[in-house]
Amino acid sequence: MKIFVALTCVLLITPLTIYAQQNPSLHERVVAGFTELDKTISLYLAQRPNDGVAIAIVDGNQIIWEKIYGCVDGTGTPPVDANTMFGIQSMSKSFTAVAVLMAVQDGLVDLDTPINEYLPDFRVHSLYDENPEELITLRLLLTHRAGFTFEAPFGSQYDDRYDFKKHIESISDTWLRYPVGYRLFYSNVGIDLAGYVIQSQSGMPFERYVKEKVLGPIGMDSSSLDMTVIEARENRAKGHSDGGEILPLRIPMIPAGGVYSSLHDMARYLRFHINRGVVDGRTILRSDLVDEMHAIQFARPGQRAGYCLALNREPVSNTYVLYHAGAGYGFCSDMFMYPELGLGVVIMCNSMSNQLCGDQQSRGYVDGFIRAQNGETPIDPAGTEAMTELSPDDPRVQAILGHYGDPRVGTVDLKRIGDIISIRFSTDEVYEERFYDDSGEMVAMVGEFSEVRFLPPFSDKRGSLFRIDRRRGGGVWWKVWDFNHAFGEPPGPDKPEWSKYLGEYEVLRYGVPSPYTAIISVENGYLYFKDGKCSEHEPGLFFLYDGEALDFRSDPPTFGGIDLYKKQ
Repeated sequence: MKIFVALTCVLLITPLTIYAQQNPSLHERVVAGFTELDKTISLYLAQRPNDGVAIAIVDGNQIIWEKIYGCVDGTGTPPVDANTMFGIQSMSKSFTAVAVLMAVQDGLVDLDTPINEYLPDFRVHSLYDENPEELITLRLLLTHRAGFTFEAPFGSQYDDRYDFKKHIESISDTWLRYPVGYRLFYSNVGIDLAGYVIQSQSGMPFERYVKEKVLGPIGMDSSSLDMTVIEARENRAKGHSDGGEILPLRIPMIPAGGVYSSLHDMARYLRFHINRGVVDGRTILRSDLVDEMHAIQFARPGQRAGYCLALNREPVSNTYVLYHAGAGYGFCSDMFMYPELGLGVVIMCNSMSNQLCGDQQSRGYVDGFIRAQNGETPIDPAGTEAMTELSPDDPRVQAILGHYGDPRVGTVDLKRIGDIISIRFSTDEVYEERFYDDSGEMVAMVGEFSEVRFLPPFSDKRGSLFRIDRRRGGGVWWKVWDFNHAFGEPPGPDKPEWSKYLGEYEVLRYGVPSPYTAIISVENGYLYFKDGKCSEHEPGLFFLYDGEALDFRSDPPTFGGIDLYKKQ
């Protein structure tokens, strides 16, 4: 049930050309749209009696609309109110970025200083950089470009061990998936490490630092990262999963996902961003540092969509939106704001599968009002006239042919058929390609509005490819694929000692087998994890095509630092 479809007719509004702060009708129309949508939401939530939901729309000064639904822990429990605490999960990452910038403002840290200056004993394994800790910076951590895997072995989403220091220490047992700075790969580990740097430099627990430097000054009195405080809070929503599993409250991924907050507190947080660090007339964070947080980091020329400091940014009409979502441990959440329009929306829910969150549902709804009033978002030109077209016989074109990705993330196949290079996505999109050299970077045009670009090779690996949608101003950061294998490549060594690794494996989640399983097999003489080709670095230690470590040297073996158990 796509609940936002019901009101698409509301978007047929006469376009205007001035911003909403000069024309309050945009705010009024967004409020009217959500007021009308309330009927659809109520019908949807009637089918989900365990879900509690809180929604607010703000301008730069106040809440201009709010609605609260359901109970804190299902039928028969107290109703949700504006001060009920919800776990906001990965939206917490933006609070960590604000905390880092507060430390920058106070002179405790610098965004571009290597973290070994702050954590001289920290180490991490890498195939690519001899001393990666001398290259990793807070800026790279906050933008998911340090090369880390997704989770740390201690205190991951598969166990409930709660010890922040041990969680951070276990990062040293992981392997970087990419060279430092090579590409963006979303990682809880990097954000947690950034929080630990602040804890080390400030001399106080990270949750206390955030309380004193961020939550307190903004006036977020019903928010906390302290699990003891959160656990004792009576007015707290309980997280629910569709599978009915018992979910832990205490998680060590505090900087990456540990914030609990209320509707009214999150409304204040959105206004803090909209007003560029000013709260109730007081400057909490310098405007230049807020601007830095809101700016796309490591942007390509002309890029208008991308990842900032723990926030996403995309163009909408003649302005832009900043957003982040969160999901996990029985909660989902969304926040998005349009600083130039003085408008923001936050949605919190104590269920991981509520359709109000994620899938761009609510944000796309508001974007539609803005485009209807201010005009469509400009589309970036392809710019091929300034590029050099490459022949299918060009060695650079031949070097990128093959299979990228695997079914977990989608696949891309680049094949030569006669004089034609075709590109096929796992979405069944197929295109005949023309390749270009754009100032040394390979690019292929895909359809009317998209293109595929190729990152340079590194170590002994072919480079990643990423897809750009020019309608969204320069790309979507998560649409990146890594090279898996070439078509028709010669067989691998198929070593006899690999036979003991083959079979089906499962992962335990809080001590109970999870739905996640993986088959390890040999295909064309190479070890494969699911559909991912592996290379052996040393006996028992393999790396998937995407840089993830598969380690049989321990008992049990691990994948990305997470224990694997062979099914009998």
